[in-house]
Amino acid sequence: MNVIAAKIAICLLCFAFLGLALFQKKRIAALAEGLSAPVWVGLLCFFFRLIPFSIVFLALGIHPTSDVNGFWQMATQAAEGKLVYRDFWSPYSPFYSYLLAVGAWLWPNPRVVVLTMIILEAVAVLASLSYFKKIIPRSELFFRALLYFLLPGSLILCVIGAQEDIWIWMFFVLALLVRRKTGSTVAYALILALGILTTKVIFVLFLVPLFLIEKNKIGFLWPLALVGTASLAILYATTGTEFLQPIGEADTLRAPNLVSVLNPWMFNHLGMGKGFWNWIGLLATVLSGCLVALDRRSEPFEVHAARIFITLYATLMIVQQSAYSNYLFIFLLPLTLAFLDFGNRKVVLLFFLYNVVCTIHPSYWWRAGMPKYYQPADVFSGSTALIDYSLQLTIIILTLYFIRVKRFEG
Repeated sequence: MNVIAAKIAICLLCFAFLGLALFQKKRIAALAEGLSAPVWVGLLCFFFRLIPFSIVFLALGIHPTSDVNGFWQMATQAAEGKLVYRDFWSPYSPFYSYLLAVGAWLWPNPRVVVLTMIILEAVAVLASLSYFKKIIPRSELFFRALLYFLLPGSLILCVIGAQEDIWIWMFFVLALLVRRKTGSTVAYALILALGILTTKVIFVLFLVPLFLIEKNKIGFLWPLALVGTASLAILYATTGTEFLQPIGEADTLRAPNLVSVLNPWMFNHLGMGKGFWNWIGLLATVLSGCLVALDRRSEPFEVHAARIFITLYATLMIVQQSAYSNYLFIFLLPLTLAFLDFGNRKVVLLFFLYNVVCTIHPSYWWRAGMPKYYQPADVFSGSTALIDYSLQLTIIILTLYFIRVKRFEG
């Protein structure tokens, strides 16, 4: 349980820094006033990502574990020129391993995977500041960027876990910024297509409600269809049906989700683990995004699209059996920058708790033997089971709470 203890210690340290930042908001805003967005994000990344990285992986000599080792294997094999899916297994989109391979060429060490995640997270934050600058005052946006870097969810999932989930949001924001600058819906759609080919299959789900709010539907649809058709044809010709490996991840049973929480109270009559729940989860996820897309059309596009994004992926996190609470990293950045009232003490405390339970639960659940609950007695079978179930239930409740949170209007 050393990893869990370390995560708890990091969470407590983050809580202290967050409290100090909220208390010194005016001074921090004044400090950031004369800085450009790239300089501000660069400073935040240096102090709250590169320094922790140096302490953990260089000074203390700790070796990356868990997902990082899997990412490193994919990166090294891609760097050797091997073909994804055919020559090595990958649960990610085809370009993912080759992007990591760039780092493997520059620094043949698993730590470069973490460094790659840190760099691309900084790109996502910088792009997000530009994305939201029309609707949120500059000083407020810069301060919220600081709060994001201080959150235990972002710090642990990026530096310790080296998770790539934030890339989904990054590619969407980069696509929109390109359309802002060029006015081209085609370029916008092509970058979204690149995002699908580089991240995860679940990126596709966001495109359905995004299509509903898109005015130039033909210009949006045909580049995606063209790239998608060509990609599938090439993948099938080179790997056969092995390119379906990412879809196979849906059969991996994880927690927490609504089924895992409700199952013991239904005495295992929900069919936990059955394939039909995967389809129900996907349908519920897309439907949640579409309902938001059809609602609140009076909101600015940036807010509307971000709200759809948060709702869709937060829903995915708690309805899909193969999802787990690391998915918080998909929507944590837009949620922090545009949708929370950090002047509300209740919201701040609940949001911090949400970060803590989402980052601790995967480690706790895995070390507890990935427990499953078939009847109420299983929940109360021991302290380990009770703690795990309580964490799961807390994540579900808080996810539902933050899905419905009102956007910040400063």
